[in-house]
Amino acid sequence: MPVITKISPQVKRDGYYNIHINGKYELSLTEKDLELFELKVDQRIDKNKLEELKSAQSKSKSYNFAIRFLALRPRSIMEVRQYLLVRKGFPAVDVDLAVDRLISQKYLNDYEFAEMWIRNRMLLKPKSDRALSAELMAKGIDRSIIDVAISDMGDDFKLNSLKEVITKKMRQLKYQDKQKLTEYLSRQGYNYSFIIKAYDELALFEN
Repeated sequence: MPVITKISPQVKRDGYYNIHINGKYELSLTEKDLELFELKVDQRIDKNKLEELKSAQSKSKSYNFAIRFLALRPRSIMEVRQYLLVRKGFPAVDVDLAVDRLISQKYLNDYEFAEMWIRNRMLLKPKSDRALSAELMAKGIDRSIIDVAISDMGDDFKLNSLKEVITKKMRQLKYQDKQKLTEYLSRQGYNYSFIIKAYDELALFEN
């Protein structure tokens, strides 16, 4: 029967321990898992116990991979789920547990993600409601959440962003023509009445 021959702390990660069985490295566990399973050197480990330990390792690893993924930038729930499932290959049950834990700890929130995405887009590269909705739906955000986030942005903020787009586009000669500019903005998903309102506030194309 396999025997734990060594338990040693990891050098680069505090709170993690390498478990050696029959003289060879087998897996790593958190300090919490060590205490939970009451592991110690010279302890015999049957096949079922070893599978249980490996399952605990997978759960901890999936959660920690997700934390590191989120540290790079905010993510949607779908992005984290796909990262763990597809790119890292964790079992679906472990991914679900990691995602649920992150949601309960408020590390994952699709409304906050949508709000952040919209705000950054409107400040750096303004887009229409339709374009923003398409981007967020591609991130797996539910349409009802998107609608609320866009509504919360407010018409004044959206109108000012549209006016910035118009001002920049009119630096190009062809977009100094009202019809061409309007057609361009319509293709980008801007509502016609909203476009006209922006023209009025910018005092453009007055008859």
